[in-house]
Formats: sequence, structure tokens, C-alpha cells
Amino acid sequence: MTRLLTVVTLCAVLLSAQADTLELTDGTVLQGCFIRDEGVRLLVWENMQQVGGPAKVYPRSMVKQFKVQRDDSWDARPNLPDLTITFIELNPKLAGLHGRVHYDHWGRPKITGAPVLPDLGEESYLKPEEIVKKLKLKYQPGEPVTLAAHVKNVGFATAQPFEFVWLIDGKEVSRGRHRQRLREMGEATFTLKWNWQEGFHHVTFRIITNQKEIATINNEVTDPLWGWGFFYIVSNKRVRMWHTFRSAAGTFCFEDYYRWHIDIMNLLFAHSIFPAAPEGIKARVRLDRIIYTDDVDKAVQGLVAEDGIAYHQGGWIWHDSPEEKAGKWEPPTKEWRQNTEWSLPHELGHQLGLTDWYALDYAGHEHHKMPDNGDLVAHFMTHPVTMMHWHGPHVFSEADAGYLNMTWDKPRGHFGDHYFAIPAENFLRVVDVNGKPVPGAKVEIFQRGCVVDPNGQPGEEAGVKYFPVIEDGNFDYPVSKDPVIVGETDDDGMLRLPNRPVKEVRTLNGFHRRPNPFGNINVVGGRGLMLVKVTKYNRPCYYWLEITDFITAWFRGQKERFTITLKTPYGSVDSPLPPRNVTVERIDEHHVRVRWEKPAVLRETQYLDRAIGYRVYRRVSSDGLNDRPWFPVATVGPDTFECMVDLRQRPEDVYWFSQANRFAVSTIGELSVESELVETLLPEKP
Repeated sequence: MTRLLTVVTLCAVLLSAQADTLELTDGTVLQGCFIRDEGVRLLVWENMQQVGGPAKVYPRSMVKQFKVQRDDSWDARPNLPDLTITFIELNPKLAGLHGRVHYDHWGRPKITGAPVLPDLGEESYLKPEEIVKKLKLKYQPGEPVTLAAHVKNVGFATAQPFEFVWLIDGKEVSRGRHRQRLREMGEATFTLKWNWQEGFHHVTFRIITNQKEIATINNEVTDPLWGWGFFYIVSNKRVRMWHTFRSAAGTFCFEDYYRWHIDIMNLLFAHSIFPAAPEGIKARVRLDRIIYTDDVDKAVQGLVAEDGIAYHQGGWIWHDSPEEKAGKWEPPTKEWRQNTEWSLPHELGHQLGLTDWYALDYAGHEHHKMPDNGDLVAHFMTHPVTMMHWHGPHVFSEADAGYLNMTWDKPRGHFGDHYFAIPAENFLRVVDVNGKPVPGAKVEIFQRGCVVDPNGQPGEEAGVKYFPVIEDGNFDYPVSKDPVIVGETDDDGMLRLPNRPVKEVRTLNGFHRRPNPFGNINVVGGRGLMLVKVTKYNRPCYYWLEITDFITAWFRGQKERFTITLKTPYGSVDSPLPPRNVTVERIDEHHVRVRWEKPAVLRETQYLDRAIGYRVYRRVSSDGLNDRPWFPVATVGPDTFECMVDLRQRPEDVYWFSQANRFAVSTIGELSVESELVETLLPEKP
């Protein structure tokens, strides 16, 4: 008996040797499991017997790390059927605007290009509702619609007859039985007539069977009826190829794997919770149809109806490579098919009108350099840990959430028109190291994606000048050499950004490009980045104005007035005198020593000058001061004049373009009022 138990234990160890490993933050390690990554959570089958059934849920916050590593046994084909619902189609289709939104050289979107869309001339840019009034864009309450559930046997044995049930919002509305057997890769379709109801309703199709299957999680599908309907186009040969291995979804089919990514998208929508979206993103997506074809290119052409309109809200096309068209089919790598394809939710986000936030990353240009080391002044997107910047496994950004929540019931086809959501009045508030106003500071603002017109006549608003730019349709220029805005802060450290003239445009989503600080901003974001140079005491400081901050403020309700605070390293009028002769030297690979001298004595026993200590700061990168600000590394007493700093201890931020290390020291006076920061640059390693 003991020998038998030993053999069984050994077999179990061998079977799990090439399965996944999950390590939790509490130190627990789970080996021999199988993991599905859904971004905000992991779904875990603890052994092979559980694969295809309910999984255990681990919130992302509980996970330290995991590794997906499976041997060929993962792809072993059980001699079992596997019934799945590939998609639920909804008819009649609503019109979409994909391919029918075009842009002029001012970046204005215009709905045009189909016989059913009238050309209103210049009014087309301001009256989009008039252009689409002949299109069916929504269902009417009580309107009959047809739902069609497509069932497929993606297993390796014939499936026996089965029962099915339709539910709306969890309540049964129809039931039936499929009396025929379903062969391997065979399909059957089941329809439901339903009278449309406004609101957020769900439809469920459930397969009921007692037969043993490869998986059971694909026996039920629930779709949001208000969700935007996507299409997939895929070649029959690709589908057959996906039937030769088991994907991360736990089954042997293309449909389950890529339908799972639609579910992930909706899960991430629900978890994209921000001040502008306190209940997450209410918009949803659904897989409305899969178009199987022997000619992908021809199927793509068939997406457009005779009236010139594509009746879908976006989708994805698996184009066949030249090698595949020649019959040379290779399955995706194990690393690909056994993990989440995070690029797909990102790309489908574009189908909904979401932009690439990484377009706001900027490596800098010779026009603007740091004065101490010559680094280009660079910028990395403010909140990059988001789906539309890094792809997954991340939620969508707050700006994305506001956009989708505002437009959840509108046809898709517009792209990036939320860039027009800019508050009516926008201000810069320049403050010193103590948070007090900096009056009389010169402010120069340069803009990416444009060149200042040397022959243009400047305008002025509230004492702030703005300069016209060349409108040639090119939004890819680096940050302008000359400023587009020049002004000076008032006694309160404030500067009102002028609303520069634009070619106005309105979109069907409800956005209106009016005069604004960014001018004729385009929908890809080329002009969505401005470099601010603040100068006082002959000391320039650089900051970035990113369009996402303005958009987010607008969605948070600050549609009339928005203020951005720029914190400088300048001292206040009541600051103590600054330290002198600040230096930094390397001690070893990981440590440096910062030294300084006490301030000069200008006024004996003056309490404003009394130093009660010193604060040492560090800043990494040559990005703007509001991108990678100074952070304190030490606070010491008044008789200490040096500090050791461990270079390994720093915020886990993104230092993409530069690893420059700067240090600074301030004098701390009474009430913790600080002096200006006296900077020094750590030389590069020899």
C-alpha cells in the first residue's frame, strides 16, 4: 500500500511539473496549476481535471508573480465533445460610421463618403445630426429584434442532443431541445424573437446537457444587449488550425479564445473606476458575428452595404500572410496561445474611438535642452499604466472612461474626438517650493505638432500673447522652436491660457472644438502636448501640459474653469537663505555623498534666516518638473552638512528617456518654510 501511494504521488508530481506556478503576496506558492490572466484578476485551475470548468479567482492585488509553462500534455486531445456558443447575433443591424469619418487639413472630422450621407458643405462640420438622419442608429422601444445563438461542437467526438434555454436579465423567456447529434466542428443556430427594451439588459443562452465534455464554461454566454456589436473575420483554415491545440481559454478552438477577450474587455470596463467614472465604464461590447471565409480580402469588401454604410461598430480581421495563402500554416507559439493576447483589447479600443496614449510620449528635440547637461527635455505620458498606453493587463484610463460613458449609445466611427473636451477657461498657477504664488514669472509655451507662422499676426487675451501657426495638415512636427504663447504671471502667480482661434467642428458624439489653448488640435494627439518654460531669477524650469489633464478635468465636471499648478524650486520672500556650494560625489556603485555649506549670514539673529535644518532632494530623468518632480531623500539638523544617498532607493516610476540624477538641498527655516532648492548634477559614470 505504501509503495502504491508513493507511485501515485510521483505520477502527480510528474504530471504537474510543466504546469504553471503562482506565487501570492502572502508567500503562498501554487504549483501545477493553469492560469488565465484577466488583468484585474487571475482565474486559476488548480489541476488538469479542473481545466474547462469553474476556476478559482485571485484578485491581482494578491498576486506577487506567476509563470505560465506547459508541456505538450496541455495540447493532448480528449476523445470528448465540447459544445460552445461562438456568438449571439442581433438583427436588424444598426449603422456604424467606420470608414465614413474623414479629416481636412485643420484636423476637422466630417461624416461623408456614402450615397446616403448628404454633403452640407461647410455646415457638415457643425451639423452632423443632419447628415446621419436617414441612418438607423438605435432601436425603438417595442421594436421586434431577432437574436441568434450559434452553437458549435469544438471537441473531438460527436455531441449528443441537448437542451437549451434563453434568458433576459436572468429570467427564462424560451426553452427548447436540439434533437440531432452534432459532429466535430458541426454548427447549429437557435433564434429568439424579442421586443426591444431601452436600458441595460442582458441576454443569456445556456446549453443544458449531462454528457461529459472537454469544457463546461463555454456552455453559457451572457451578452450586454446595449453593447457595441463587433465582428470577427477569419479564414476557415485558420479556424481549423486553432482546433489542433488547447488555448489559454482551456478549449480547442479559435472562437472561445477570442470571445474570451471580449469578456476581458467588459471586465476591465467595469473596473475602470475613477472620479469621472465612479461606477466604472457603463459601455460594453459584444461579439455580434464571426464571418468565416476562404477569402479574407473579399469578406472585408462585403462589410460595406450598397448604401455605402458598414452595419457594425468595429471588429477585427485576421489577414492571411503570403505564406498562409500558399498553404503553409503554423500555429501561434505556445507563449502566445497559452497567454492573454493583450494587444487585442487595445486594438478593439481603437475601434471604439480610443487613441494611443503613447502618442503623447516625446523623446525631445534639439530645440529644447536642459541647461546643466544638454539632455533633451522629454516627456512620458502622465499615467501610462493603462490599456491604451501599455496595452494590458491594465484598466482603461479616466479620460477613456469619460469618453465611453458619454458616448455609450452612439455609433462608432469617430476617433479621438474627446480631444475637443477642453474646459472653457484654463489657468496656470505657478507656485514656489512652499506652495506660495510666484508673481512676475515669464511663461513661454511651445507646442508639439506645429510651426509658428513667421508672417502671422499675434493675438492677445488678458495680457497674454499667442502666435498663429502654419496650418498645412502636418501634425507631426516636434515641439516648436518658437513659443505659441507668451505671458507673465500676475500677483497671485496666475496666468490665463488664451483660447486660440480654431476652425470649429462638432461631432455626433457631442464634442465641440471651440477656441482653446491648444488651437486646432487633431484627433491623434500630435498637438496635445505643450512645453511650458517658466523663468524667474534667471532660472528656467520646464513643465509639460498634456491634453489628458484637460480632458479628465472636463469629464470630472470642470467644464468652465480648470487650473494646473506648476511647482517651482524657487524660494519665497520669507524663506531662509539657501545653502551654499552644494556638491555630489560617487562613493560606490550604489551610493553618493551630497555636501553643502551653511548659508551666508546677512542679518544677525534674524528669525527668518534661522536655519533649523536642511532637506535633501533627488530628481531622476530630464523630463518636465511636473512629470518627474523632486522627491525628498533626507531631512537633517542645522549642524549636519552632508548626506549619504542610496541610489537604489527611488520611486518606481518610468524613467524612459533619461536616467540623469540631480540632487538639491534647501534650508529649512521656522515653521518648516524652505529656501530655494540649490541643485547639482551627478556626473555620468566614467
